[in-house]
Amino acid sequence: MNLYHTETQEEYNALMAYVEKKGYEWNTKEKPTEYNCWNIFKNETVIVIEYDINLGFASKEYCERVYPDTPIKKYKAQQDKVAKCHDDAANAMKAFSAGGVSVKNENNDNVNNPAHYTAGGIETLDYIKAKVKDYPSYVAGNILKYVSRYEHKNGIEDLKKAQFYLNDLIEWMESD
Repeated sequence: MNLYHTETQEEYNALMAYVEKKGYEWNTKEKPTEYNCWNIFKNETVIVIEYDINLGFASKEYCERVYPDTPIKKYKAQQDKVAKCHDDAANAMKAFSAGGVSVKNENNDNVNNPAHYTAGGIETLDYIKAKVKDYPSYVAGNILKYVSRYEHKNGIEDLKKAQFYLNDLIEWMESD
């Protein structure tokens, strides 16, 4: 038996595509989809693969209680795909640069699009979103940093940076 925990809708969808491709069959009358299974347990969803044939789903808490000796693996395939996409983009930008195409950001906006965060053609924040497991905590830390130092360092610019991260966090959470 294998247990796979999916913390995001994207991970759940990627796992559904994987198990469908492998030909696994659901041991329930209704085939779980992104609309019913994920909506029941959200970030506590665990997909149960029994005997390498049958599929089921349950909450993480239920699996920990009923299958205490079976490790629950985190399913992170979607993150790997996003990271690969960013790696491919980085390689493309390097190729453009080598061919004489400028990818330098001439922008002087230190709040919404700092030039030093897009060196090589990739927005650092996009890479962080692809790699950091708990993005909301990362953003909350940045918000606290900028709000707590604005009087001592960059004034209004730091408050605008905190606002940028707060808006990004709200957008990220609404997209989930």
